[in-house]
Amino acid sequence: MISLTDSIDIRTTPEKIFAWFSRLPEEYMSWHPDHVSCLVVHGSLPEVGSVIECREYLHGKLHSLRLRITKVIPDKRIDFEVKGMGRGAFEARVAGDTVRFVAELDIGPGTPVIGDLFDLIFSLLFGKRIEAMRKHMAEEGRNLKAILESA
Repeated sequence: MISLTDSIDIRTTPEKIFAWFSRLPEEYMSWHPDHVSCLVVHGSLPEVGSVIECREYLHGKLHSLRLRITKVIPDKRIDFEVKGMGRGAFEARVAGDTVRFVAELDIGPGTPVIGDLFDLIFSLLFGKRIEAMRKHMAEEGRNLKAILESA
């Protein structure tokens, strides 16, 4: 499994971060210039079992991502699965007078041997795409910081 993580300190509260995420369909396009649309297909945010469909450009190509929320710890963490890709999470960790916002994305299977083989092949074939995703995550973090600190 290929794991991507980005974190950034934001002068805000966990409650404000997750209040912002509860409005994701309205906020999505302001989060990153490569974001095209976001729609709650089932349920409501943030609720376990909710399904969200997002469209965004990654590595120059338009992708439709279908996310299903799998776990919610109110004002702390949201875990989700990305259909056909893997899983991820958003977490807020209080760090003194700031909150460390952590975004995680795990791509591929996590099983021994098969997962290792997948990682090797995927890294060799799609290394530039992985780096583009890493860059996109960092930009989202910086953009979220700017949005929340200016509010």
